Amino acid sequence: MKKHQNYFYFLIFILLIISCTQPIEIDNVTFEENIVVKAILTNEIKNHSITLSKTVQIDATENNPLENATVFITDDSGISYNFEESEPGEYISITQFAAIASKKYTLHIETALGTKYLSTPEELPSSSEIDNLDFDIELNDNGEEVVVIKVNSILNNNNANYYRYTYDETYKLKAIYWSPKKIRVISENPFLFTTTIKDPDVDGVGFCYGNQKVKKIMITETKTLSEDRVIAFPIRTIPLDSYIIGIRYSIEINQYVLNKNAYDYYELLSKFSDPDEIFSQVQLGNIPSNIRSEMNSSNNKVSGFFEVSTVYTERFYVNREDITDTNFTNYVTSSSCLDQPNPLVEDRFGRSPLLDLLNNGYIFYIDSPTNPLDVTRPYVLIGKSCGDCSFFGEPVAPSFWID
Repeated sequence: MKKHQNYFYFLIFILLIISCTQPIEIDNVTFEENIVVKAILTNEIKNHSITLSKTVQIDATENNPLENATVFITDDSGISYNFEESEPGEYISITQFAAIASKKYTLHIETALGTKYLSTPEELPSSSEIDNLDFDIELNDNGEEVVVIKVNSILNNNNANYYRYTYDETYKLKAIYWSPKKIRVISENPFLFTTTIKDPDVDGVGFCYGNQKVKKIMITETKTLSEDRVIAFPIRTIPLDSYIIGIRYSIEINQYVLNKNAYDYYELLSKFSDPDEIFSQVQLGNIPSNIRSEMNSSNNKVSGFFEVSTVYTERFYVNREDITDTNFTNYVTSSSCLDQPNPLVEDRFGRSPLLDLLNNGYIFYIDSPTNPLDVTRPYVLIGKSCGDCSFFGEPVAPSFWID
């Protein structure tokens, strides 16, 4: 009897839990169209950029650029740096300039409707250089071997206590089944084809260069440490068997020194950006901005921050053999490239199976090995991802690349 009674109480408990679960009514959330500002001014002499947009509905799939705004930066000596719109929502400084220590800079924005915004005056923090970049092979939480790229800064005595990092990585790939030739369609009536030699300056020579940029916020601080020095801060983690580090790998790391307000902004923003924090108390409207409407209107809120920071850039190269002598998993496996059709130029229905395959992701692999003189089946094809790595990266090395 007691066993049945316990089972009854368990069912009551489950029903109570289910009854307390309420769906979130996304459609009932009030939407406010505010401006979003991405503005970073550094000590680099260059044309600086500022991106302006407007907030969008939660189910929107495209950005909403803020166009036709007037944008300029002033310093406390009265100099003004004007920006012009190069593309929708993207504003570039007309002249090259750099933030200078001991000066304070203010961002000014006026929308096409006449609403004015300005930032608090921001001063350039102390600079700090990167001492070196290195890597370690470690085990992740799943017990898998990964390569962890780490950054170390020099010892700094100028109170550069707050740091932000970004990276831009490039990696060399090799096509599994490369051919120096490609098919050119001469005519579709009648069906006529020929092969031509690929142009190395356009099609490459069988190697490609993939590229990825950081998609997360990476910050750290040395204020609570005994010395102002970043030590072994992890920048990038890559599985040891990944093709990204299969041949040669390069990463360019930018180290930004921030002031305390900018660090606090990025710290809160990183929590909001974490999917695990989506139902936390941190909401976008609670992240303080140093930009406000001159009218102080609650209808003219701003998301974003005007960052004035020093930056130091370092590039790092490493070859596969410098990391490990184990094999890597390529971007596509040989077993997935077994489909190598040898199609007819024209079938009995007056269609071209060869042209159909060329229009559906196949490329030239080799001349027909069975009968080179057979004009009905002159070419063997292969999937583009198997024979052309430009499916995953640029076929020509970028200008900075060093082998």
